[in-house]
Parts: sequence; C-alpha cells; structure tokens
Amino acid sequence: MVIYPIIKTLGANFDIIFDDTPGLFSPFQDITLLQGKAFFEKWLIGRDPSQIGFVIAIGNPYGFVRCHLHDYLVAKGLTPVSFCAPSALIDTDVEIGEGAQIMKGVIVNARAKVGRQCILNTRSVVEHHDQLGEGVEIAPGAVLCGRVEVGNYSWIAAHATVLPRLKIGINTIIGAGAVVTKDVPDREVWTGVPAKFFKQNKICG
Repeated sequence: MVIYPIIKTLGANFDIIFDDTPGLFSPFQDITLLQGKAFFEKWLIGRDPSQIGFVIAIGNPYGFVRCHLHDYLVAKGLTPVSFCAPSALIDTDVEIGEGAQIMKGVIVNARAKVGRQCILNTRSVVEHHDQLGEGVEIAPGAVLCGRVEVGNYSWIAAHATVLPRLKIGINTIIGAGAVVTKDVPDREVWTGVPAKFFKQNKICG
C-alpha cells in the first residue's frame, strides 16, 4: 500500500482496515482487516466517531465509489483525511478538497483545484489553473498542462499528457502514454498518440 509509509512519515497511524473483498488478508502484521459494512458498524459501537479519521484506498476507475464511501463515513461522524507526501511540491494557493491523496514527487502549481477524494500518484504534474473534479485519479508520471479541466471520477493513466486548455469529461479514461490534443466527451476511453476514441466506458459513475 503506497499510502502507508507516507502516513507513517506524517506521524499518523492506521488502526484498522475495512475491505469488501472476500478472503483478503491484511497486508500489515500489526493492522487488523475486517470485511464489510456490518463489521464496520459493529466496530464503531462505543467509539467516538469525531476522533476517527479515514482514508479510502480504492483507485480508479472507481472514483465514484470513493465519493460514495466518503459521504457514508462523513454521515457516520468520521473525518476525511487529506494527506500530502513531504516530497510533493504544492503551490500555496492550490485548493485541495477533503480526502485528497497526494503521493511522492507530485507537483501542483499555482491556482489549481484538486477536488475531494482525488488521488495524485507518484511524480504526476497538475499545472497552473487546472481544475480537477471529485474522485479524479492522476496516475504516476501523467501530466496535465495548464488550464485543463477534468470531470468527476475520470482517470488519467500513467505517463499520459493532456495539452493546455482542454476538457476531459466525466467518468472518462485516458490510456497510458496517450497524448490528448482535443476535448474528450463524458464516459469514453481514449488511447494513443494523438489520443483517439477507443470505446465507451461502461463502468458506472
């Protein structure tokens, strides 16, 4: 889990992990893994939810799942945790939403906006005035040039590049290594150099 050493570096700890995957075991010897909402609600009994923070470690194309879980956990009284690796470079006027995860070596430049439950992966670049909706993921090494808009739940895959002033639709996927030279509609998958339509994205969001 990429986020674990970052959280530790920032002086915080994981107490417990919850996951819906059948038969999954905790990746850490000292952290218990419990399965499903029923176990979570049972675990929460007798605890003060206002003293508990949460991080949702689910990658895209399931940004909409992160946002739905965010709403559920906030309704239970828990606090969404945003974190930023010490090696990331974030301009002082960047707007960062609740639950955002910013990994090692990320660069986010002036007046960019990072929506809630966004994931900015290792060495990705979000340039000046970029606007990221909620549940967006920018994969390792991907670059968004200036004034790019990315719709909710979209995923820019590893080492893709989006040229300046373009719009990426809602729940859209840009394939690894692609170079986007024009606006991309909602719910589509684009690949290649230059990027072209590949197929519809049928994952709901």
